[in-house]
Amino acid sequence: MRWNRIRTKLITLLLIATIVPTMSTMVITYINNYQSLQERTLEENKKLIYQGKHNLQNMLHDLNQSSLFVYTNFEFFKMLERGYDDAYMEAQAYAVMQNMESSMRHIHQVYMYRNEVKRAILVAQSLPHRKYESEAYEPAANYAKQGIQIQPTYMSETYGFAPSTQWKPSVPVFTLHRPIYKVPSTKELGLLSIDVKLEAISEITDQLYAKDKEQLYIVDQNGYVMYAEDETLLGKPLQKPWLSDNLLASETKGNFEYDNALFVHESIDSPIAQWTLVKEMPKRYLLQDTNRTLMFNMVLLSISTLIIIGATLWISIRITKPIAQLMRYMNQIQAGKMNVNIQVDSHDEIGIMSKRFRDMMKTINDLIVQEYKLELANKTNQLKALQAQINPHFMNNALQSIGTLALKHDAPHIYSLLSAVAKMMRYSMYNDKSTATLREEVDHVKAYLQLQGQRFEHAFEVDMDIDPSTLSVIVPKMTLQPIVENYFKHGLDRTVQGGLLRITSRWHAPDTLEISVLDNGFGIAPDKLMLLNEKLQAAGTTPVPTKRSTIMYEPNNPNNLLSSQEEEKSLYMDGNIPSEESVSCIGLVNVMTRLQLFSSYPASMQLEAVEPHGTSVKILLKVGRETE
Repeated sequence: MRWNRIRTKLITLLLIATIVPTMSTMVITYINNYQSLQERTLEENKKLIYQGKHNLQNMLHDLNQSSLFVYTNFEFFKMLERGYDDAYMEAQAYAVMQNMESSMRHIHQVYMYRNEVKRAILVAQSLPHRKYESEAYEPAANYAKQGIQIQPTYMSETYGFAPSTQWKPSVPVFTLHRPIYKVPSTKELGLLSIDVKLEAISEITDQLYAKDKEQLYIVDQNGYVMYAEDETLLGKPLQKPWLSDNLLASETKGNFEYDNALFVHESIDSPIAQWTLVKEMPKRYLLQDTNRTLMFNMVLLSISTLIIIGATLWISIRITKPIAQLMRYMNQIQAGKMNVNIQVDSHDEIGIMSKRFRDMMKTINDLIVQEYKLELANKTNQLKALQAQINPHFMNNALQSIGTLALKHDAPHIYSLLSAVAKMMRYSMYNDKSTATLREEVDHVKAYLQLQGQRFEHAFEVDMDIDPSTLSVIVPKMTLQPIVENYFKHGLDRTVQGGLLRITSRWHAPDTLEISVLDNGFGIAPDKLMLLNEKLQAAGTTPVPTKRSTIMYEPNNPNNLLSSQEEEKSLYMDGNIPSEESVSCIGLVNVMTRLQLFSSYPASMQLEAVEPHGTSVKILLKVGRETE
């Protein structure tokens, strides 16, 4: 087998491809499985921690509602507010505190202190304990001064009451301290402290992690431990390098990796506490499932390798056969047989490629036929242009004879008009000359305007402001007259007097000629004005020849066919557009094309609307002060 054959290359590459990928796949699979397992573990734990967060929020909500019993019991609060101190008040206070204790099964005891009567009440195991003429328990009072606070986990105390054999042993609790205000003022009537057993948290957290393998922490906004499996950490600042202020910020959640462990955290926000729930998962615990998955994948990869090697030869032959057939078709097309019947037997990618190649050849053949038709149409248009090129000597001589007859009959005005027509005829006789001076162009336009003035009974005025230094500039022949003609074809309002046509020329820059034709006619619709400017800009991008005399205004030049009068008429707002008056009318796009071909420098033509109505055509032509 020769190496330059695709079949040889395919077999060799496929055999290599069955060895290198297999070995690398084992490593990649291990990494991918680990990453997938890590991502899956993170997602599962995020959902688990999220559920635990809501359970803890519900517990804090219930605790908050229980502490509000002092306000929701209207009769008790009014008596407390007015400073009542009798047996009935004592009974009401005990009833309210007993309701608090029984509202949650994990409430250990409830402590209340009344500032006005200096009395402390402690309800533990539904039994009341009172202390008269005493100060508030100092730790509780210190927390209450800061508003509603939850004291981090600690071993329960008796709030300064003498120990009793009836009390149960001290247990880990966290305490809600709430000052009692004389609402709506901020005057303190007393304080309330509710001890909640740590079991209220542990019953929820035990379902969130695997003990002895993972760790779970609940810390408050100050970094103190509310819950941890290690009881020595309870109530103390959590001294962990991964703990940061950002982690303790409210309304945060997410995950991070630190010291070969994954961490998932959720913030727990409630009116009485801002906690952060953090779960730590060592990677060594996660890799147990990954290693088992790796062994299973290695067995599958070994089997797959054998199957791939066995299928390599069959695949290479199956793929290369239709490719070789397609190459034979290409050789026939290269030899000139364009109508090759390309047979496609397969429906795979090679078959699709063969179908696309067949469709491409059909498109190419159609384009060749279309190109022949376009070439034929261009020849026809050139023939029509040549037919319109007949020199008007006969018409010029006839006009001279008619003018002489007009003078004999004492009609000088008719003679003047005939002279203007003859002047225009003579100007158009020089078909072999494609350029003219601006003076010749202006004279030609003056003759044209003289005839139009007679036709429209002087319904318009002409204002010419021509810089004398610009008259010697050479420009393409028939540049001004087509632009002026557009005013009479599309812009002149024949029903009213006061039409204005202003023609100016000046130096826009030392080497740039500016020609402007402005009228106060109907104007052009904004959308159609934009369309016409786009066409003029497109005409201005025509490749410029190195010599300006290469292509100019020549009747037999296909470039003169670039613009259609019918297309220009559709751009004007006036619906009563007159029919064509001259087959020699040159469109604006044609003028722009000839200006571009005239000079080796860029030329531009811009149409603008004139307020309140009218149109301005501005030409910029870089001529370098060329003269005759």
